[in-house]
Amino acid sequence: MLRRFYLGLLAIVVVAIVIAISRVEAWVWYNWLFLAILMLDYKKDQREIDWSQFLPKGILLLGIPYLVYKYAPAFWYMVAKWEFHNVHHLWNWNGVFRKIPFNNGAIFRVYHPEWLTAFLRWVYRYGFALALWVAVIRSFLAKDGRKMLRYVLSGHTLQLPLIIPFYMTIMLQEVWYVSGDPDGMARNFTPEQADYYTQNCFPSMHTSISVAVLLLALREKGKLFKWTMVTYCSLIVYSTLYLEIHWVLDVIGGIILGYVTVKLSDLLLGKIWPEAEQVSGKSAPVVLQSKPQTQQMPS
Repeated sequence: MLRRFYLGLLAIVVVAIVIAISRVEAWVWYNWLFLAILMLDYKKDQREIDWSQFLPKGILLLGIPYLVYKYAPAFWYMVAKWEFHNVHHLWNWNGVFRKIPFNNGAIFRVYHPEWLTAFLRWVYRYGFALALWVAVIRSFLAKDGRKMLRYVLSGHTLQLPLIIPFYMTIMLQEVWYVSGDPDGMARNFTPEQADYYTQNCFPSMHTSISVAVLLLALREKGKLFKWTMVTYCSLIVYSTLYLEIHWVLDVIGGIILGYVTVKLSDLLLGKIWPEAEQVSGKSAPVVLQSKPQTQQMPS
């Protein structure tokens, strides 16, 4: 009875954290549907470990990233505002990037219907965090704390320290702003807001986050999750070009960054949480070897 109460209480905490995660960026019902679909095959990757053993650790691995997710944006915008008013970039790449043939990604906007624009706005709007959170929540249901940490490390945790030096030294703004086109996201910026919010383009962090999640999703056993997530992450990258947010070279830089952070997370996890330490919840059978017989047994 006490164990059921304990597990029920922890389950309530988990549900509360997931709801809190959804409120940070005001998830719409599409987000919840996407989450539900990708949870359908979580048992394909589930570890054989008792919930009572996993839940305390799993809640920490879910709760701490949530707190960072909730409170870090305010810090980030404070840094970005300071950068806007105080940092004198070493290089301004606006003119150079505009002159490079095909770098504006116009080829990705040949087919431009309104329904696709609306859909890709949703993809881009939530893609910066949704793909990562869906992967982390599914790993929680799979009772795999190591995998949760790998997704978290490969995402914003390792990418931000690596990407900030680029943002501090390179002035590069979004394609639509430099080209004088309408904002693909229809954000209705004032001129001052547009000048401020269109900075920090190289490399594309939407791309790097998506590529990191995509590469890790390819390691999963559940085919529904794997290929749906690969498709969604690919659409996030496509949306940055379709909506005139990022330059082609931004995207290439983001692909490289995403690959590098996945490899870095593999190295870090190998040091701080070796795979051998992730017990399955069942003891391996002990095999006793008998001494070799001196007499030949009949065949």
